[in-house]
Amino acid sequence: MSVDLSTIKALTFDVGGTVFDWHRTIRDEIQRIVSERNVEIDTAQFANDWRSHMFAILAEVRSGQLPWMNADEMHRRALDEIMIQHSTLELTSLERDDLNRVWHRLRVWPDAPEAIEQLRTRYTVIVLTVLSWAIVVDSSKAVGISWDGILSCEFLGHYKFDVSAYQVGVRLLGIEPHEAMMVASHPWDLNGAKAAGLHTAYVARPGEKGEGNDPDLSPQPDCDINATGFRDLTKQLLS
Repeated sequence: MSVDLSTIKALTFDVGGTVFDWHRTIRDEIQRIVSERNVEIDTAQFANDWRSHMFAILAEVRSGQLPWMNADEMHRRALDEIMIQHSTLELTSLERDDLNRVWHRLRVWPDAPEAIEQLRTRYTVIVLTVLSWAIVVDSSKAVGISWDGILSCEFLGHYKFDVSAYQVGVRLLGIEPHEAMMVASHPWDLNGAKAAGLHTAYVARPGEKGEGNDPDLSPQPDCDINATGFRDLTKQLLS
């Protein structure tokens, strides 16, 4: 460990994939719909396509190619785009609106709630996410997670992994970047946080994109902490 934990005042958490199991949530909802309609579709691929298309749209929002919008709007736009690829599933505009709400019912990884509650005994624990504020509020409330605060990039004027997103986030907490630690399962997020001056903790999330779709889950050499899961993270941060 390359950081003095006594200097860390706040943990800023990514949640989409790190805390919430978006893939299985979306996959199972699509499976419910296609089963009712007796059509065939690769539900796991649908879930991954929807997520990846949202991030493609996010990149265009970040670059100014598209107007500013929140994750609900980006998810809805992405849904229209992937429906062209998955044409065996036909949904009206209203049905797509309803399906888009599934992002507000994200399941949680089983090891997350208890760990977050334990970490709050020592640190200020907040969310710093590209997801909408409403998605995080609704999903957290449904699974019983309490945060000290929720910062959605929709309010910050910058989306991660722009350095400014992390800097504005910690400034709103009234602390310096070196007094915060970003917790995430995505190297791109941690690299952005590190560039902004935050400390970083990598949490491996096997199966985030479904069976057989894991990226390299090796420890991240540039991170201050590498954890195999939330129990391991809590052990290291509360030692």
